[in-house]
Amino acid sequence: MSQRPSSLTYRSGRFVARLLISKLPQDRLYHNLHHTINVIQGVLVIGRAEDINPEDMENLLLAGWFHDTGHVKIYEGHEWASADIARTYLTEQGFLKERIDVVERCILATQMPQEPSDLLEQIICDADMYHLAMPTYEQTQELLREEWSMVLGKAYTDEAWDAENRKFLKDHQYFTKYGREVLQPMKEIYCF
Repeated sequence: MSQRPSSLTYRSGRFVARLLISKLPQDRLYHNLHHTINVIQGVLVIGRAEDINPEDMENLLLAGWFHDTGHVKIYEGHEWASADIARTYLTEQGFLKERIDVVERCILATQMPQEPSDLLEQIICDADMYHLAMPTYEQTQELLREEWSMVLGKAYTDEAWDAENRKFLKDHQYFTKYGREVLQPMKEIYCF
């Protein structure tokens, strides 16, 4: 049975879209609204596959919308800024503090290296890496490469970038059952 996202989830999505469109630095070629929408898709697919309840789905969708909003303020450590933006917005919306805490915890779980401590954190972490299992992986990674060059001053030769990606893909493992059984084999098709 389909779970319809709540009106708060829709309002949050509109708020985040407007925030990213109006305030995100132009050098965020990867960490942008497109990536955020991919994460939301991942949350929906993985959350449904993991059979989470509607409240947990709402918490995860909110975390997915807000997880990279901190990029409007800072690059490294943006997760903390993202959690602050989410807390402020959700508090203004009258969302329960206990649930805001869950959303914030899920946002912080996306920090690299990812070390989720429960199923919700596993789902958001897998959703954040959902693109690894997509046929557009190589194009997406080129956007990240250019972003790192512009923002961090990290320039890679093609050979060095390929080696960096191969190592990341080899070391990366999905956490959820869906991630291991569905996304991991897709990642291996598209990335190796």
